[in-house]
Amino acid sequence: MSSPTTWPASFEAILRRYLAALSVDEDIPAEPLLDLGLDSLRATALLADLEREFGVDFGDEVLDPALFSSTGHMWAVVQELMDDPLSRAPQ
Repeated sequence: MSSPTTWPASFEAILRRYLAALSVDEDIPAEPLLDLGLDSLRATALLADLEREFGVDFGDEVLDPALFSSTGHMWAVVQELMDDPLSRAPQ
């Protein structure tokens, strides 16, 4: 289960739960997550799981279609949120 971008196993495990079109042993391709079976309900649950796991808050400023353009982009956004004290989820 390698990926072109390095991210933690917990990120990939959460993501794989919501990508219906991806088999267990298949690498995550660099294509829009919507093309991999992510619908609006799954996207909402995915973001909630990522917020809990990484202690971030996806504010309105990052919630746009670009967030779902690829796994690499989504991970980059999560990293940015983790580095920004104002984007940390309330304790």
